[in-house]
Amino acid sequence: MALIRKYVFGETDDDGSLLILAAIHGNETAGTAACLRLMEELCREHIKIKKGRLTIVPVCNPEAYRRDVRSVEENLNRVMTMHENPATYEQRLANEICPLIKDNRVILDLHSTHCEGDVPFAFCDYPDNYNKKLIDALEVGYVLEGWPDIYSRQAEIQDFSTEHCAHIYGNTGTTLECGYHKSPAAVELAYRAVIQTLAAFGMIDGVEAKSYPKQHIRMDSYVIKQRAGKLCRAYKHLDKVSAGEPLAVYDDGELLTAPKDGFMLLPNLNAEIGTEWYYLGSNAM
Repeated sequence: MALIRKYVFGETDDDGSLLILAAIHGNETAGTAACLRLMEELCREHIKIKKGRLTIVPVCNPEAYRRDVRSVEENLNRVMTMHENPATYEQRLANEICPLIKDNRVILDLHSTHCEGDVPFAFCDYPDNYNKKLIDALEVGYVLEGWPDIYSRQAEIQDFSTEHCAHIYGNTGTTLECGYHKSPAAVELAYRAVIQTLAAFGMIDGVEAKSYPKQHIRMDSYVIKQRAGKLCRAYKHLDKVSAGEPLAVYDDGELLTAPKDGFMLLPNLNAEIGTEWYYLGSNAM
């Protein structure tokens, strides 16, 4: 019995195919709300797919979504590959989602962030022409690049994300972080992002395809929380940091500082030990 539900609109993929994913992390519900709104409008034919095929998975991690938690056993966005003998709930989910990613040329993965007031942004892990077209259409001002590179250098985390999965299958995936989990503005941004993506690829009528300017930021490193400690202030995503600035302190007194001027990225004020605490980045060249 399938763990996830997919909804398909349009009859053929001859003119392209788009897959929308939401709630890869169960407590990131903005994308789900946007998908449900879009599906209602499609069912009522207020919006019509004129060409291509649209597939929507509004809840990719149903049990985590039901519990309003990030994951059940492990991070689904770190195990997005086919598992011959799936050992966890998330691995079983990955075995259902990966074939959908393989079967669609473009994937838009809707996420949200931990902190109220976080600035929305998109990831560009594996740039190509489809990726550029997709990201240009998103109404966000920032793009983060270089995620696979830092994972390769630091080797503490394997990159089995939706974007990596799409890349392996020769497709294009982009992750959109819509803002704070519970913000109505994040739901609206997620909804507009899907509409703008459909317009960019000519899949719907009545919406002008637009392009929005972006600032590109290179991801330089990440920090895993090794033991009990806290961030030195309530950082928000994309806060600027200066070389030598205290960023975090462990309870035993060890202080972590910024190695150079740049940006605080994806800070998690409530990070659990052994998980990503924060990332650091700088302006892309």
